[in-house]
Amino acid sequence: MSKPHNALLACGLVMLTACAPPDTASLAPASPDAPPPGQSGFLLAPDSRVMADAAPRPSAQPGQTYALATLIDMAQRNNPETRAAWERTRQAAAAVGLVEASYLPQISAQILTGWQRAEGAGIEDGLGLLPQGNVTGDIGVTTASVSVRWLLFDFGRRDAARAGAEELSFAANVAFTGVHQLLIHNVTQAYYDLQAAQAREGIQRARLSAAHEIAAMAQARRAQELATVTEEAQAGQLVSQARFDLTRAEAETAAANVRLATLTGLSPATRIGINPGDTLALPARPPAELNRFLADTLSRRPDLQAAFARARASEANVALVEASFRPQIVASAALGHRWTSGQLSDDRVPVGLDHASDRDFGRVFVGVNIPIWDGNARAMRLEAAQADHNAALAQAEYLRSSAEGEIIAAYEALKAALAANQAAGDLVRTSRVTYDAARSMADQGLLTVREVDTALRLLYDAQIAEVEARHAIRSSAAMLAFASGQIAGG
Repeated sequence: MSKPHNALLACGLVMLTACAPPDTASLAPASPDAPPPGQSGFLLAPDSRVMADAAPRPSAQPGQTYALATLIDMAQRNNPETRAAWERTRQAAAAVGLVEASYLPQISAQILTGWQRAEGAGIEDGLGLLPQGNVTGDIGVTTASVSVRWLLFDFGRRDAARAGAEELSFAANVAFTGVHQLLIHNVTQAYYDLQAAQAREGIQRARLSAAHEIAAMAQARRAQELATVTEEAQAGQLVSQARFDLTRAEAETAAANVRLATLTGLSPATRIGINPGDTLALPARPPAELNRFLADTLSRRPDLQAAFARARASEANVALVEASFRPQIVASAALGHRWTSGQLSDDRVPVGLDHASDRDFGRVFVGVNIPIWDGNARAMRLEAAQADHNAALAQAEYLRSSAEGEIIAAYEALKAALAANQAAGDLVRTSRVTYDAARSMADQGLLTVREVDTALRLLYDAQIAEVEARHAIRSSAAMLAFASGQIAGG
């Protein structure tokens, strides 16, 4: 085939393709990792609805300092998770009321009105006196009634539903407490993180000031030809290193400030001022008798209480499905009034026949609903309910095992932090003596800048270690209180 023919054939295929209906399958990504058509990379198109109803967050007053209790109160009032948990408790309580309503009779009122027209051939006259004709009937009916339906007995179906709803309501309530405890713990940890970050920043700032003093001393000695160029450069290096460490400490403080502001519901750009002395006293020692402490605290954990409540609710759901195999006894009654009016006309007769009635009616029934076969659907629901119950029990047991691990880990961390704090205090005292002696000897020209830098670094590293040890004590103590369910939820 010649080239012109190939070109014409290609143009025809393009035109046919353009006229063909679009293939919806081609709109989907070629693979799960491929982005949808019309989007670059994995970025989604902006959605203005995300920020449409977002209320502006409050900001802290400039220069105002906040106590830990104040920040916790702000978080409980502003955090949306607590509001969501409260709405879930209301939903669970309404579910209990809904089940309890099924024990009562259902009363309904009904008003029906309608009109009907019927036409047909008239009755043939056997004597042949009347001609053929049509008969038309117009009937109007209005009924007003009040009916009552009452489920008298269902062999435990409603009892099982109520037991399950009550367990889920209890789980929602303790989960609400757990949300508050988690929020209190997170705010407390963020507060201690910010407090430690500010302390480290203060140490690095003091270290930079001391580095400037050492650099000035090295420059003065260099001017007097008592120090070498290397010592002066080392002093400058000391200042640069201290400035770098201070910048990193400031970044850590800013990050801790953002996290605390976010948890308390303030704007992330808010600079939160805290009082360094506003903190709980350090515990002297961890709780004694770990086994007794562990057994007592596990029963206080809201997540464990909620998990086992959900397991009991799933057990009640199994009983509910089993009860659906049994019959139901239902009573129903209705009381009402019916108005009927109509007209019967025959086109062979000049006068029509009018009809009207006005009467009361009432009826009472007692029935039994016996399930026989439903295509094995109830058996499948029972199997699913039993599997859900087994899964809920396994989840509860896993949570209990995890809770034991969390409590023991926090207990051991508190013991280690207390020991580290005592060692850090001794380290700070000895390091300060060493630095003071090194600085005095450097003033007399007996030590080099590098040796003074080593003593200075050891001193500030010891101070940071003490800050970290105190922070670890407060964090592990807060973690132990949270893991043992001993944080107040109000």
